[in-house]
Amino acid sequence: MQYWLLIFLVGFAIPAFAEGGLSVSDWEAHGFTETQREDLRSVIQKGIDEKFVPGGAFLVVHKGEVIFREAFGVADIETGRKITPEDVFFIASITKPFTSTTMAILADQGLVSLADRVDKYLSEFKDVRVRDSEKTERTPTIRECLSHTAGFPGNRDLQSGAFTLELDGSLKEAVADLATKELWAVPGTAHAYGRFGYMTSARIAEVVTKKDYETVIQEILLGPIGATHSTFYPSQEVFDGMVKPYVRSEGGFKLREGSPLGQTINPGGGLFSTLDDVGRLLLLHRNGGKVDGKQIVSAEMLRELYVAQPHTPGNGYGMGFNTLQKEDGRGYRLQHIGGSGTLVWMDLKADVLFVMLTQVPTPQMVKYRRQVTRKVSEIFLPAN
Repeated sequence: MQYWLLIFLVGFAIPAFAEGGLSVSDWEAHGFTETQREDLRSVIQKGIDEKFVPGGAFLVVHKGEVIFREAFGVADIETGRKITPEDVFFIASITKPFTSTTMAILADQGLVSLADRVDKYLSEFKDVRVRDSEKTERTPTIRECLSHTAGFPGNRDLQSGAFTLELDGSLKEAVADLATKELWAVPGTAHAYGRFGYMTSARIAEVVTKKDYETVIQEILLGPIGATHSTFYPSQEVFDGMVKPYVRSEGGFKLREGSPLGQTINPGGGLFSTLDDVGRLLLLHRNGGKVDGKQIVSAEMLRELYVAQPHTPGNGYGMGFNTLQKEDGRGYRLQHIGGSGTLVWMDLKADVLFVMLTQVPTPQMVKYRRQVTRKVSEIFLPAN
């Protein structure tokens, strides 16, 4: 429990969240050498040279201060335009920590409880059944929705065509359609990673606030933390100017087909954002829910997101975060990966935050991601 008391109760430097780019503090003043910084740059550049990614943007925050904020490679292969730290990326499943944090804020405000069953707010779920069962089962909780243990089918079932859902209308319409389907598992008994629990949670946010989800997340999370370049609905100008998505092919890259813009908002994977905006979300967690000295969500409520839930795989999954390392039942080393080639990683015990944004599908750059995160760990995590 000691490090939680240190981080959340004793107090610490809280960096400014004012609009504009995050300011960068001196690397060596934080006790790291120029050789270590060059080693990190070399690992990042090596992956670009070896054509794992055309480029990316990277952020390291140490003890509440940004000490590394750099971009490498190109945003557009055809024009040769260089990536900058200010560029917009499609962050895919890094959206999940944003949505789980939004739900934590609503819970802190008393508008919901994470233990509530979804039919408390969405009556269309009251008769939900589990497939191959004649028995009417209880509906999942918000906590189960945010930990992928609600019993909904996962992304693989949707992608394979084993499960279908109407995704051409509003979030209200999509979740209403979801409520007519059978659950694929009893809530709380199995893990299936996907978007449906996040869609259901976001629909509850709409119901309790009487606002659409884009407005909800802008007003209670993105606006307060200064994430002014994040949205589910970028303008055409922003969309055209963002870092281009590529897939690896023989000898290089080709533009990724299709568009992440869909008709139905995807609260589990549809945000467009920037390096700084993602960093601001992690800083909110690092600072125990404070922004510019103002408490916008309690540290206690945020810590609920770090508790590995039953029946989640590996080292566990909380709500919007993989729990890589735990102490006293809560994760202190947390991570989430986005399918577009994005990553957030934070170690609250070592007081290090890391953001990595690229635009190549994660399965094609696993080796590169591991090389970079290994170097970050080597530099910033104390040896065991």
